[in-house]
Amino acid sequence: MTDTHPSCATTRSHSLHLAATPLRKGSAVAVAAVALMLVACKDKSPEAPPPAPAVPVETAPATFPAAAPAAAVPAPTPAAAPATVAAPKRVPLAVQGVAPAGVTVRVKAVEIGADATVLDVSISFANRITDTTMLALADTYLQDESGARLHIKRPDNNRDITIREGETLDGQLVFMGAVAPSARKLKLVFNEGNQGDNIVAPGLVVDLPLQGG
Repeated sequence: MTDTHPSCATTRSHSLHLAATPLRKGSAVAVAAVALMLVACKDKSPEAPPPAPAVPVETAPATFPAAAPAAAVPAPTPAAAPATVAAPKRVPLAVQGVAPAGVTVRVKAVEIGADATVLDVSISFANRITDTTMLALADTYLQDESGARLHIKRPDNNRDITIREGETLDGQLVFMGAVAPSARKLKLVFNEGNQGDNIVAPGLVVDLPLQGG
């Protein structure tokens, strides 16, 4: 804003100059006016200096904790390969056993597996006194060289292995358990303890060589 009053410095020089001049009537009025102006200048407070420009406050950038490194995911353990199961060992045979009661048992092969031993057999019966006989009424089993017995798995539809007179049964007899690979022979026992001429359930023992006798 522009001040319409003469500056205080200019007024003071006039006042000093006027003080050396003899006063007249008109001059007295001028002196009074100058005095008022001096009072006005004296009473006028100096203008406040303009506010200093605001200094921007620098704020430190916010810091964040470093992210924890991702935990390493262990590689999946490869599944173990299934254990290979040995193929059953098959031994061809041509062995025959005969009981006086009229039973003939022919063993054509032995298959030695991990859980069972299987015989391929052909069984026939001929007797003029009775129509039927049973080959597994009493204990029937395979026995190895150590004396261990593998008992027969009795068929559901013919548990005592009944055979009619004049009939031939071709099939397999299953014995529960495995034979040692080192075994050299087995013993096949039908109706343990019975005599061979027992027409109801004849006893019969057949030796089975596994490694050339």
